[in-house]
Amino acid sequence: MAQRPLEKNERTKRHFMDFRKHAKQLSEKTLDREISHLETFDVWNERKDFAKFQIAWAMGFRTHLETAKGARGKPLSKSTRRAMMATMREFVLWLSQQDGYRRRIKASDADYFRLSLRDEAEARAAPERPAPSITQAKRALSKMPSETPRQMRDKALFGLLCLTGIRVAALISLKIKHVDLNDKSVTQNPRDVATKFGKNMVTFFAKNSEEAEDAVAAWLTYLDEVALYGFDDPLFPATAINAKSNTGFTADGFTRAHWKTPQPARDIVNAAFTKAGLPSYGPHSFRHMLARHAAKNCTSVAELVATSQNLGHNDVLTTIRTYGQINRDDQRKLITGEE
Repeated sequence: MAQRPLEKNERTKRHFMDFRKHAKQLSEKTLDREISHLETFDVWNERKDFAKFQIAWAMGFRTHLETAKGARGKPLSKSTRRAMMATMREFVLWLSQQDGYRRRIKASDADYFRLSLRDEAEARAAPERPAPSITQAKRALSKMPSETPRQMRDKALFGLLCLTGIRVAALISLKIKHVDLNDKSVTQNPRDVATKFGKNMVTFFAKNSEEAEDAVAAWLTYLDEVALYGFDDPLFPATAINAKSNTGFTADGFTRAHWKTPQPARDIVNAAFTKAGLPSYGPHSFRHMLARHAAKNCTSVAELVATSQNLGHNDVLTTIRTYGQINRDDQRKLITGEE
């Protein structure tokens, strides 16, 4: 029989979440994940009072996670287990500084919430992410029609991803004023644009992507001269769904509003690649595409740093380690010089 939540523990978890949100400035998505991790531990630990913490709890929880299964019935990945242990480590460290807990819990107790060194290393290893090549993305773009306004919008969206690798949340929240064709740039102002961590950044167009630039330019011209949109209107307005007396609901024009979720953008990108006979890549794959292209083709460290900044990374190592993986065949060619 499941144990009922302990009111004292629930209050403590809420106070910790307040600390993580306001002091550590974590996103709502991260907070949701951390509260889920705390709940997993609390349930496993049979809702025992956190004030009675024992080191054995940490070691037992680590053993439990080795055989635990996720929502789909599959064993937890090492990266998931590492994330859960990291949440508990932060929680116990925080508890060690709180009234009512500090006499029982030491800061060093938090270190028991760690995987083995081998599992930590495997969890940190970035998995290979599928991504198109520049050539594949250009081919998919060339296959996209642009005869109707919706087709023009979709092609411009795909084109802007080719040019910038902008995150999908930012992409769908862009306004017309954020794109400067003359400067070949997109200004991601967090006051308007849903940037990661509320970061303010300017992203410039990748070179040698004329068709992508043309698609964006044609769409902006349509919005200005035909649709009569203003600078503060959405760059990629949502499709309007209207009721028809004989046929039910049908897509008809635009709403002058942003999409509420990234799914329409994902559907557009997936469909474009599929139509070109390619794997169904998503919007985020463009970031991997541009980073890998830079890793293989940059002729200076400065160019690689510029690519990293363009992707909104604070550290060029993030670009190299997480996005710039080179597959085995390319690694062999670059090292041996043989085709």
